[in-house]
Amino acid sequence: MNSWLHKKVFRWFKKAVEDYSLLADGEKVLVAVSGGADSIALLHLFDQYNRRRKKNWQLFAVHINPNFPDWKTKPLEKVFKNLGLPYLIEDIDATRSIKEMKFNPCFVCARERRKKLFEIAHQQGIQKIALAHHLEDVVETYLLNLFYTSKAATLVPKQKLFQGRLDINRPLYFFDKELINKYLKSYELKLINNKCPYAKSNEREKIRRMLKKFYALNKRIKTNIFWGIKNIKTEYLPT
Repeated sequence: MNSWLHKKVFRWFKKAVEDYSLLADGEKVLVAVSGGADSIALLHLFDQYNRRRKKNWQLFAVHINPNFPDWKTKPLEKVFKNLGLPYLIEDIDATRSIKEMKFNPCFVCARERRKKLFEIAHQQGIQKIALAHHLEDVVETYLLNLFYTSKAATLVPKQKLFQGRLDINRPLYFFDKELINKYLKSYELKLINNKCPYAKSNEREKIRRMLKKFYALNKRIKTNIFWGIKNIKTEYLPT
């Protein structure tokens, strides 16, 4: 990795970890890995940062297999083994849950995967779960909530659950897709080509396509929305 890119990714990673007190030295963290670009980058960066900054974090990689058609887990096992990390691959039947609940497929699948992650964390005695949500996810979630739930809400870097017994952490909070892809390319990291059968039919994908058109016109729109979330002028809003 070139020195400029190395400094930038470490700086943003450090900012998320330290500004929001995501992890103390020596803590154990469950890193959720789907196999996509974001989660592969998160796991690899966690490992690199941990080694170089001597944080003594105990990383535990977990993949939840939804058992969609042609879903591959062997390549992920190879990734985990190459990094020398302890890992677990757990199965769920997402398709059955989606059919039974007859609700938004992405909501149901995400809920079932999240529930399994919580169970594994409890079994392993782990309080911290790291997810690979990034800057674009924050922007998309903000607009999704505005458009469909009448709420000004989005993902946060650190979220406490179950009366503080569990923390959801998002170390890639300040990373955009461009930076993530540069990181992957610099280490020649390969993605797992698993396709979700519901990926193109959900509301988030519609928001994403809409935003891409705006980003093409002015790339600052993305960061303007992101930083604008923390720059609320209450005096110009009704109560």
